[in-house]
Amino acid sequence: MTEKKLGYNIRIKAEKVNVEIKNEYLELAERADDAGIYYLAFPEFFARFDRNRTHVVPYMAAIAARTEHAKLGTDILEVPLLHPKHIADIGASLDILSEGRFILGVGVGFVPSEYENFGIPWKERGRRLDESLDIIKKLWTEPAIYDYRGKFFTLRNICSPPAVQKPHPPIWVGGRSDAALRRTAQYGNEWAPCIWYEKTPGIPEEKWDIKERVEKLKEYCKKFGRELVLGREPKGPKEVGYNQRLMVNIKPNREKALEEVRHFWGFRGGRTEDCSLESALRYAAVGNTEDVIEKLEEVYKTGAYLVTFYPLSTDSKSQWERVEKEVIPSL
Repeated sequence: MTEKKLGYNIRIKAEKVNVEIKNEYLELAERADDAGIYYLAFPEFFARFDRNRTHVVPYMAAIAARTEHAKLGTDILEVPLLHPKHIADIGASLDILSEGRFILGVGVGFVPSEYENFGIPWKERGRRLDESLDIIKKLWTEPAIYDYRGKFFTLRNICSPPAVQKPHPPIWVGGRSDAALRRTAQYGNEWAPCIWYEKTPGIPEEKWDIKERVEKLKEYCKKFGRELVLGREPKGPKEVGYNQRLMVNIKPNREKALEEVRHFWGFRGGRTEDCSLESALRYAAVGNTEDVIEKLEEVYKTGAYLVTFYPLSTDSKSQWERVEKEVIPSL
């Protein structure tokens, strides 16, 4: 029987950020935890123009102190923009503060301007991520790195705090490319793609075929002596799991939901380099509760045991209330 777990993007998406909004989102996280939400997602985009986006690390630490059960994950962290020692220390610290609930969600991103702002070549992003994951796993599982000489990093006599989870906090890999699938099989514990992005800059538009991607991931897992498991959470380092994200807006009818989605898209700038509204709606669950549950069930049928809701709204509180009262009881 397929497991059906639900996640929620608890990241601040309000039109302004202040103490009142901060407290509202902390309370929302507590309610989600009490309601049995399995996973709370925290996206991070370091170099984008958005003054209302708080930094993910202190935000996750605050919510770790206010919750007891839900997993807390970076969803995703653009690892190539940071030093792997920094990430290993942050991850271990969050795992300690949350008493073993931290998940490191990683990816390369899809906006070249972010790399330009950090002075890191866009073409190096995949190789940097691979090398960083190798270092992070070593720092989490070994007493220290005494001599590491890679293409991008040289480390000597360096260590990180011991995380609570053993052998290390789970690593979830985002992305749909062959490189992302290979990276999942080689370094990750789960594949966690976002289904709504159709196009990556510099890459021709592609059709999203989840069945084909799952089969490809199975091949990579076999190559690295591992097994892809569908419909349930993976167990042990030999198994690789699969979960999904779903953009949602729940209103009494689709027209009202679309109206709020358009407002949200206008608020965030409608950036075409990220994803067009039309592209997002092609994969999103927008409409009344029945519409959203139907779409949710479709995603579970692809083999994902966990689906994480990303509300297309600047009023995440009202969206959460509908999820809490109308969606969770259906699972």
